Amino acid sequence: MKYASLKYNISMSENEIEEIRSHQKRIKSNIGDNIQSIAAEQFLPIVDKRFNRDALNQVHENEKFLLIMNGWYTHMPENWPPSESIIPVFIGFHITESYHVKKLLLSDESISYYKRNEPIGCRDKKTAELLSDRGVKTYYSKCLTLTFPKREYEPQNGKVFLVDVEDIPIPKNLEQGSLSLTHIVPRFISDENKILIAKQILDKYKNEACLVITSRIHCAIPCIAFGIPVIFFGDPDDYRVSILQDLGIEIYKKPKFPIIYNVLKRSRKTAKNNFLFLKFFEVLCEIYRKIFINKYVNWNPILVSIENEKAEVIKKTKETIKFIMKKNVD
Repeated sequence: MKYASLKYNISMSENEIEEIRSHQKRIKSNIGDNIQSIAAEQFLPIVDKRFNRDALNQVHENEKFLLIMNGWYTHMPENWPPSESIIPVFIGFHITESYHVKKLLLSDESISYYKRNEPIGCRDKKTAELLSDRGVKTYYSKCLTLTFPKREYEPQNGKVFLVDVEDIPIPKNLEQGSLSLTHIVPRFISDENKILIAKQILDKYKNEACLVITSRIHCAIPCIAFGIPVIFFGDPDDYRVSILQDLGIEIYKKPKFPIIYNVLKRSRKTAKNNFLFLKFFEVLCEIYRKIFINKYVNWNPILVSIENEKAEVIKKTKETIKFIMKKNVD
């Protein structure tokens, strides 16, 4: 049997890539997808090929490939279900909140596909509910990024990491000396390079972070797995991130500030020598912090231990892979 993993690049010609570069078009990609693939590959003996998540119906191989179907689905629901060249192992599967996506991923043809490849391990309870309501055998598998090993030691001089929280006023004591990162990269970067970037960022979290403040679920969950305290900003009603609440991580709503605040924040970079402007901006920031943030955000979160949940996810993942392999050999 062969083994495959997912890739996420949308195919583009050299001319299209050059046009994007020349016009500085901002076509972006989230390396959170690649982080999920890195997590899944921990359970495979080898990766023989990578298949595009959004074109799995176009995979035509002479041999069968076992593929862990984890993550967010999909930008192109019209390309669902996958081809018969793929032996799917559904773990950490998430159907996105979109009428068009749900219509196609919950069609009669799709439901038949899930039933042929049961059980379906779902990243969130809502996805499990959507499928089980149609008679599909599901279970709440959580996310494979929970299975990253806990770090062996904490850094002596750990840094606060601010990951895609530009619109969040951070307390001065945390912002000073912090390190800002993003999970967003240009889409035309090759999948191989995105995997390298993702691995480097994961290593940086693991080896250097004492606290991570983020709006990215696949920054938050790996860091929780590493044993790093996390403060997460998002939508508490979004079932895409509901796993965090189930792990005991509070989801803080992003504050909605007046337009003037964001304008001033962007202008700060061009007003370094304007003392009065900077002073006014600092006072305004402090007011926002006190009114909108400090009153309800715990900026000193306790470390949440998930080792029991992690062991269960690892055990169930191995059992599911073994079951699917035996089913397809028999």
